[in-house]
Amino acid sequence: MASQDTAAGDSGSGESEPRQRRLDRLEVSIAILLGIAAILTAWSTFQSAQLGSGVSAAYSEGIRSSDAASQAYNDAAATDVADQALFLEYAKAEFAGDVDAATYIHDSLMTEELQAAIDWWDTQPDAAQYDTPFTEDNPNWSTELFDAAEALDVEAQAQFDEAQTKDGIGSDFDILSIIIALALFLFGVASLVRQERIKIGLGAVGAVILVFSIVRLIQLGNPAGVTLSLLF
Repeated sequence: MASQDTAAGDSGSGESEPRQRRLDRLEVSIAILLGIAAILTAWSTFQSAQLGSGVSAAYSEGIRSSDAASQAYNDAAATDVADQALFLEYAKAEFAGDVDAATYIHDSLMTEELQAAIDWWDTQPDAAQYDTPFTEDNPNWSTELFDAAEALDVEAQAQFDEAQTKDGIGSDFDILSIIIALALFLFGVASLVRQERIKIGLGAVGAVILVFSIVRLIQLGNPAGVTLSLLF
């Protein structure tokens, strides 16, 4: 009878040891997955933070460029209005035959660019039908100020677009951090429970979420340009 009990005890011990080894390996695997998930969460959070800084910087640059574009448009418009006013007075004097007034306006009040534009206009035949020198056909009339203002406006729009793009990618990283946090939760619970089936089930679901997160992180890449110099 005693020998039978000893045999049963040896049999029970033989069955529990492999099971314990499986549990130990499973717990080690879950611990490793838990660490990987923690690292990925930190990476996603860091990316989001860096992109957030980039969004603020891009918006600030966009606002500055937009303000500069507005000022440049105002300066260009003011210059254009002044030039047209001077041309109108010059044309009136010429039409009235007041050579002295026309010469004074031309030589003393106009910029060299406006003088050259009007000189070109004066030499055009009537058939050309140029009512004013302010035409694109006039090689001496420049829209440089308006072009510069437009370039600043385009630059501002590009900076705003960059900010929106970074903001969208940052949101993707935020969402991914939440998803990885779910995997962390499942791995944490799996490490606490003792039932092997439940442990495996929770670990498997967490692993699927983790694999999805890794694939998504690879797709997103490193848009914030994070380097080792930023980490240390």
